[in-house]
Amino acid sequence: MSQNPKTTLGLQAWLVVAAAFLGAFVSFGVTYTFGVFLRPIANTFHVTHAVMSVLFAVIAALTFFLAPITGELADHHGSRPVVAFGAVLMCVALVATGRVHSFWLLMLTYGGGLGTAAACIYIPAISDVGEWFVKRRDIAMGIAISGIGCGTLVAAPLSAILINRYGWRTAMEVFGWASGVLLLVSAALLSPPPDSGEKKEVAISTELRTPAFMLLYISLMFAGVAVYVSLVYMPAYAADIGIPRVAAAAVIGYIGAASVVGRLGLNALAPRFGLMFMYQLAYGILLVSFALWLTAHSYAALVLFGIVMGVGYGGIAAMAPPVAAAIFGVAGLGELLGIMFTGFGLACIVGPPLAGVLVDYTHDFKWPVLVAAGAAVLALAFVIPLGKYKAEPAKERATAA
Repeated sequence: MSQNPKTTLGLQAWLVVAAAFLGAFVSFGVTYTFGVFLRPIANTFHVTHAVMSVLFAVIAALTFFLAPITGELADHHGSRPVVAFGAVLMCVALVATGRVHSFWLLMLTYGGGLGTAAACIYIPAISDVGEWFVKRRDIAMGIAISGIGCGTLVAAPLSAILINRYGWRTAMEVFGWASGVLLLVSAALLSPPPDSGEKKEVAISTELRTPAFMLLYISLMFAGVAVYVSLVYMPAYAADIGIPRVAAAAVIGYIGAASVVGRLGLNALAPRFGLMFMYQLAYGILLVSFALWLTAHSYAALVLFGIVMGVGYGGIAAMAPPVAAAIFGVAGLGELLGIMFTGFGLACIVGPPLAGVLVDYTHDFKWPVLVAAGAAVLALAFVIPLGKYKAEPAKERATAA
């Protein structure tokens, strides 16, 4: 009995979603545990908060600044080999990080290795999802990108438990071997859509100069400052007010769990209320969360902040690629998303180091909250005018799903 070709293609499309979910789960789950590793590593190498935040900036900057290159490689050669290379590199980088005894070597292995590996995974896999889907693209991308939140939910408390029991070095090595295996599975599940051989070259330079792209880029950059300052300094802030390490790490987990709600829930409401409206609403929710953090003096209040912040952040992360696809189309989407997400790279270069300098100078962990809140205000201010730009149906092209 022969298989229905449409059924087979549909199954392949959802396997690609599963692969992208797994890639996001691992790459960002590992990256977003940085705040949990911050104090143990800083104590081992006797470095300041500002120096540690520079390490995080290196990881995130490479993740997003190399994304245009890895996105273009995936557009031309397929995502599978790019993701497979990232899998091997992440395993080597994390295992090596657990064994180095010089902070500058750690900057190379943890900063350079992890950042480069993550760049090879996220954008290439997500762009494959965008090419497989048209009618259900928003929900497919939402599911795939929700891997970030699920990965954060699992990896943050797990890393705290491993650090408490075995030390940060062993925890890093465990993450390295597990990441390599899971990411190779992700690479194996990826496949190009059936018409990818006829994909035409698209010059995106014109789109990069449009007001729509500039608004999208700048709003995403300021949202990134708010998010990454929170992820880096929330565990230290919680510890500063007397919350135990595992409980403090759990706040990052709550952010990850709530981000899944934002990615899937806000995305699911997009067909009813409009993708752009829901995207802007996510920025508003992000801003509200920092009002909660500014007044937080207990663990329960921090958990509430984490939940609200996660919903807003998750909605932004999930809807940014569909918003870009709706405005600019899917041809050359990998390269376009790669360039767009360099805004997050800029956010990491500016946000956490600035907050770290302020903390080292004042010894007051309120400053990261103020930096993040100010960035959230600016992000909302830049995303509101984006609403006047609509999708161009002529740019859509049919795919298998």
